[in-house]
Amino acid sequence: MAYLWSDKITDYYYSNPEYDTVAVMWTDPEDGLVREHYIKVDETDEQWRDFNKEVSYEDIDKRTQVRHEQFREEFRDAFRDWAGRNEDDINSIDNNKSLEDVIINFISEFDNTDADQKEQLFKLKLKIFEQEIVKNSKSADKFKNAKTFIRKSENPFDVLLGYMVFANGAELKMAPTEKFEVLGVYIPIK
Repeated sequence: MAYLWSDKITDYYYSNPEYDTVAVMWTDPEDGLVREHYIKVDETDEQWRDFNKEVSYEDIDKRTQVRHEQFREEFRDAFRDWAGRNEDDINSIDNNKSLEDVIINFISEFDNTDADQKEQLFKLKLKIFEQEIVKNSKSADKFKNAKTFIRKSENPFDVLLGYMVFANGAELKMAPTEKFEVLGVYIPIK
Protein backbone atom coordinates (compact mmCIF):
# COMPACT_ATOMS: atom_id res chain seq x y z
CA MET A 1 0.00 0.00 0.00
CA ALA A 2 1.28 3.52 -0.74
CA TYR A 3 1.49 6.06 2.07
CA LEU A 4 2.24 9.76 2.02
CA TRP A 5 5.70 9.00 3.42
CA SER A 6 6.51 6.11 1.08
CA ASP A 7 9.85 6.66 -0.68
CA LYS A 8 10.20 10.13 0.96
CA ILE A 9 11.61 9.22 4.40
CA THR A 10 14.31 11.58 5.66
CA ASP A 11 14.54 10.43 9.28
CA TYR A 12 12.97 8.04 11.77
CA TYR A 13 13.39 7.26 15.47
CA TYR A 14 11.53 5.95 18.49
CA SER A 15 9.53 8.89 19.78
CA ASN A 16 8.83 7.76 23.33
CA PRO A 17 10.65 6.02 26.19
CA GLU A 18 8.55 2.87 25.78
CA TYR A 19 9.90 2.41 22.24
CA ASP A 20 6.43 1.57 20.97
CA THR A 21 5.98 4.50 18.57
CA VAL A 22 8.19 5.61 15.70
CA ALA A 23 8.33 9.16 14.38
CA VAL A 24 8.80 9.21 10.64
CA MET A 25 10.08 12.43 9.10
CA TRP A 26 9.40 12.70 5.39
CA THR A 27 9.86 15.46 2.82
CA ASP A 28 6.89 16.46 0.70
CA PRO A 29 8.19 16.88 -2.88
CA GLU A 30 5.46 19.38 -3.73
CA ASP A 31 6.45 22.05 -1.21
CA GLY A 32 9.78 20.74 0.14
CA LEU A 33 8.52 20.81 3.74
CA VAL A 34 9.54 18.12 6.18
CA ARG A 35 6.51 16.53 7.76
CA GLU A 36 6.14 14.22 10.72
CA HIS A 37 4.12 11.01 10.93
CA TYR A 38 3.83 8.61 13.88
CA ILE A 39 3.43 4.88 13.57
CA LYS A 40 2.62 2.53 16.43
CA VAL A 41 4.94 -0.48 16.62
CA ASP A 42 2.43 -3.24 16.06
CA GLU A 43 3.18 -6.35 14.02
CA THR A 44 -0.53 -6.78 13.30
CA ASP A 45 -0.82 -3.31 11.77
CA GLU A 46 -0.40 -3.16 7.99
CA GLN A 47 1.14 0.31 8.06
CA TRP A 48 3.79 -0.82 10.55
CA ARG A 49 4.62 -3.90 8.49
CA ASP A 50 4.97 -1.78 5.35
CA PHE A 51 7.22 0.68 7.17
CA ASN A 52 9.26 -2.16 8.63
CA LYS A 53 9.91 -3.46 5.10
CA GLU A 54 11.65 -0.15 4.32
CA VAL A 55 13.37 0.35 7.69
CA SER A 56 14.54 -2.44 10.00
CA TYR A 57 14.30 -2.50 13.79
CA GLU A 58 18.10 -2.32 13.93
CA ASP A 59 18.16 0.83 11.79
CA ILE A 60 15.53 2.47 14.00
CA ASP A 61 17.55 1.58 17.11
CA LYS A 62 20.76 3.00 15.62
CA ARG A 63 19.11 6.23 14.48
CA THR A 64 17.42 6.68 17.86
CA GLN A 65 20.75 6.25 19.68
CA VAL A 66 22.46 8.76 17.37
CA ARG A 67 19.64 11.23 17.95
CA HIS A 68 19.83 10.81 21.73
CA GLU A 69 23.59 11.34 21.68
CA GLN A 70 23.11 14.54 19.65
CA PHE A 71 20.69 15.84 22.29
CA ARG A 72 23.07 14.86 25.10
CA GLU A 73 25.89 16.74 23.38
CA GLU A 74 23.65 19.79 22.92
CA PHE A 75 22.86 19.64 26.64
CA ARG A 76 26.56 19.37 27.52
CA ASP A 77 27.33 22.39 25.32
CA ALA A 78 24.49 24.38 26.84
CA PHE A 79 25.64 23.49 30.35
CA ARG A 80 29.20 24.57 29.54
CA ASP A 81 27.88 27.85 28.17
CA TRP A 82 25.67 28.32 31.20
CA ALA A 83 28.58 27.67 33.53
CA GLY A 84 30.61 30.20 31.58
CA ARG A 85 33.38 27.76 31.00
CA ASN A 86 34.42 25.16 28.52
CA GLU A 87 36.18 21.94 29.48
CA ASP A 88 39.63 23.49 29.01
CA ASP A 89 38.79 26.23 31.52
CA ILE A 90 37.52 23.67 34.01
CA ASN A 91 40.61 21.50 33.56
CA SER A 92 42.94 24.49 33.81
CA ILE A 93 41.64 25.42 37.28
CA ASP A 94 43.91 22.84 38.81
CA ASN A 95 44.69 19.44 37.35
CA ASN A 96 44.73 17.96 40.85
CA LYS A 97 41.26 19.26 41.75
CA SER A 98 37.92 18.15 40.41
CA LEU A 99 35.15 20.64 39.73
CA GLU A 100 33.42 19.36 42.87
CA ASP A 101 36.53 20.22 44.91
CA VAL A 102 36.56 23.74 43.48
CA ILE A 103 32.90 24.21 44.44
CA ILE A 104 33.41 22.80 47.95
CA ASN A 105 36.46 25.02 48.45
CA PHE A 106 34.55 28.06 47.22
CA ILE A 107 31.85 27.42 49.80
CA SER A 108 33.95 26.26 52.74
CA GLU A 109 37.10 28.37 52.29
CA PHE A 110 35.58 31.56 50.95
CA ASP A 111 37.79 34.61 51.46
CA ASN A 112 35.81 37.85 51.26
CA THR A 113 39.05 39.83 50.85
CA ASP A 114 39.84 38.04 47.57
CA ALA A 115 38.51 40.11 44.65
CA ASP A 116 38.07 37.07 42.38
CA GLN A 117 36.07 35.19 44.99
CA LYS A 118 33.93 38.25 45.68
CA GLU A 119 33.22 38.45 41.94
CA GLN A 120 32.19 34.77 41.95
CA LEU A 121 29.93 35.44 44.93
CA PHE A 122 28.29 38.29 43.04
CA LYS A 123 27.75 36.01 40.01
CA LEU A 124 26.20 33.37 42.28
CA LYS A 125 23.76 35.93 43.68
CA LEU A 126 22.82 37.02 40.15
CA LYS A 127 22.24 33.41 39.09
CA ILE A 128 19.97 32.83 42.06
CA PHE A 129 17.92 35.94 41.31
CA GLU A 130 17.55 34.72 37.71
CA GLN A 131 15.94 31.45 38.82
CA GLU A 132 12.23 31.22 37.98
CA ILE A 133 11.32 30.19 41.52
CA VAL A 134 12.90 33.40 42.85
CA LYS A 135 11.70 35.73 40.09
CA ASN A 136 8.11 34.46 40.39
CA SER A 137 7.98 34.41 44.19
CA LYS A 138 5.08 36.10 45.89
CA SER A 139 5.50 39.39 47.70
CA ALA A 140 5.21 37.80 51.14
CA ASP A 141 7.58 39.05 53.84
CA LYS A 142 9.17 35.61 53.92
CA PHE A 143 10.42 35.99 50.34
CA LYS A 144 11.29 39.69 50.69
CA ASN A 145 13.43 38.88 53.72
CA ALA A 146 15.07 35.96 51.90
CA LYS A 147 15.98 38.22 48.95
CA THR A 148 17.45 40.80 51.32
CA PHE A 149 19.35 38.05 53.12
CA ILE A 150 20.82 36.85 49.82
CA ARG A 151 21.78 40.39 48.77
CA LYS A 152 23.52 41.08 52.10
CA SER A 153 25.21 37.67 52.33
CA GLU A 154 28.95 37.84 52.55
CA ASN A 155 29.66 34.20 51.71
CA PRO A 156 28.29 31.57 49.31
CA PHE A 157 26.98 29.35 52.09
CA ASP A 158 24.59 32.07 53.30
CA VAL A 159 23.51 32.76 49.72
CA LEU A 160 22.57 29.11 49.31
CA LEU A 161 20.76 29.12 52.67
CA GLY A 162 18.73 32.10 51.48
CA TYR A 163 17.91 30.27 48.26
CA MET A 164 16.58 27.34 50.28
CA VAL A 165 13.70 29.56 51.45
CA PHE A 166 12.48 29.50 47.84
CA ALA A 167 13.48 25.97 46.88
CA ASN A 168 13.02 23.91 50.04
CA GLY A 169 10.56 25.78 52.24
CA ALA A 170 13.21 26.93 54.71
CA GLU A 171 12.34 29.74 57.13
CA LEU A 172 14.43 32.71 58.24
CA LYS A 173 14.34 33.47 61.98
CA MET A 174 14.44 37.24 62.26
CA ALA A 175 15.63 39.24 65.27
CA PRO A 176 12.71 41.05 66.93
CA THR A 177 14.65 44.24 67.69
CA GLU A 178 16.69 44.92 64.55
CA LYS A 179 15.11 46.05 61.28
CA PHE A 180 16.83 43.25 59.44
CA GLU A 181 18.92 40.74 61.32
CA VAL A 182 18.70 37.04 60.64
CA LEU A 183 19.27 34.85 63.66
CA GLY A 184 19.10 31.57 61.77
CA VAL A 185 17.75 29.57 58.88
CA TYR A 186 15.52 26.63 59.67
CA ILE A 187 15.43 23.95 56.99
CA PRO A 188 12.68 21.32 57.10
CA ILE A 189 13.85 17.72 56.96
CA LYS A 190 11.75 15.79 54.49
